[in-house]
Amino acid sequence: MSEINFRVLEKFDANLLDILKKLEIENLGSNAAINEWQIPVIIRYGKFITAELHSGEIIGICEIIREWKECRAAFIHSFYIKEKFRNRGLGRGLLAYTIKMLIEEGFESVELTVDLENKLAVNLYKGFGFEIKEFRPNEYGRGINRHLMILKLKERIGDSYVNKRATCKND
Repeated sequence: MSEINFRVLEKFDANLLDILKKLEIENLGSNAAINEWQIPVIIRYGKFITAELHSGEIIGICEIIREWKECRAAFIHSFYIKEKFRNRGLGRGLLAYTIKMLIEEGFESVELTVDLENKLAVNLYKGFGFEIKEFRPNEYGRGINRHLMILKLKERIGDSYVNKRATCKND
């Protein structure tokens, strides 16, 4: 995994938007992919993490937003590694980087939805301590069912929980 760099995008240009949009369609399909209207929003107001080869080629993505009702909770909107780079531990590396970043920024939990049939993804998430919170029928349209999974970050690291907490309006 030493050949991979993880980076939180903070700025973008038209060329990068084109690359990211193409990755979204290739990895999620045209129905699930976000586009040039949504990508900038996540980069500016959420977290858009890339896994990149030293050449700069983006081979993995993790898109995160903050939950509105509980500001110390994050939601992974999309998470994937390009198909030809899968089964090499890169998804594990990207998820570990993401969880560490969320802990350092004071988040207490992270949730995501996953296709029930995607056993590799479910097992990856369970390996990090995610638990199935609920079943969501028709979550993304008729017949598109998902599990909602949650990882309690505070419980995961126990007494060594970082004192820094995500800033909330009510604090």
